[in-house]
Amino acid sequence: MSDRFKKPKVFLIGHTMFDLTSIIEYLQYTDQMEFEEDIRHAREEGVSEMEILCSFYAKACYAALTTKKNENISKVRSIADNIRGTIKSGHGSVFEHASFNFMVTDCSRVFTHELVRHRVGTAFSQTSGRYVRGETINFVHDPILGDVSSLVERAIDEIEVFYGKMVETMIQPDMDFTLKKKVTSALRRILPNGQTNEIGFSCNLRALRHLIVMRTSRHAEWEIRYVFNQIVELVGEVCPVFFEDLKFAQHDGLFEYVFEHGVI
Repeated sequence: MSDRFKKPKVFLIGHTMFDLTSIIEYLQYTDQMEFEEDIRHAREEGVSEMEILCSFYAKACYAALTTKKNENISKVRSIADNIRGTIKSGHGSVFEHASFNFMVTDCSRVFTHELVRHRVGTAFSQTSGRYVRGETINFVHDPILGDVSSLVERAIDEIEVFYGKMVETMIQPDMDFTLKKKVTSALRRILPNGQTNEIGFSCNLRALRHLIVMRTSRHAEWEIRYVFNQIVELVGEVCPVFFEDLKFAQHDGLFEYVFEHGVI
């Protein structure tokens, strides 16, 4: 396989954390310090801070952080059981309080054009084709094109040669930056959709359940399935309770995921 053929790689670069000091201040102020013990137990059980935070909001909706504030209840669930119950009940809004931050490298614009269609609960930051030139064209090669790989590489070689000649003709080192940006933007029109770039995106837990089901489907495009298979591996380690109702089947060498209790 050619060195210029790449496969996307996903990095989980951040996720929501909570400020325990501030939570304790709130619990002290509202006389609900028993919940601090629930946090300690949850951490011992391997429940993540993201899940604890979402449980905090879920319990707060029903004045159920302790038994003191709601005369209708005589006991409270553990944080892990509260997460499970919240998922089963479909109370998905509380999971919008916590988010993951991803960086995807060596992905194509075929992938990014599909990814950015998901607007609710997501944010995107992508390589700018107006500022970044494309003299070296690396390419995300769909395995289904294996029989014509050599032709694909020849096509890319030719585009790269002609692109380089256009850059040499149109862009001078001392050119005004504004004009240089305009020419760079215009020249990207001849670059292939399969050219590698990068995109960073963030999404909340609720949105991610929807994305996982939509984009690991056997009917989805190969590259986006490949990316979201990686994402499932990364997030499952961080939020084990939230993703424990995840079920899978294998199709065409990739996993297709569904949630037992739906996408909430």
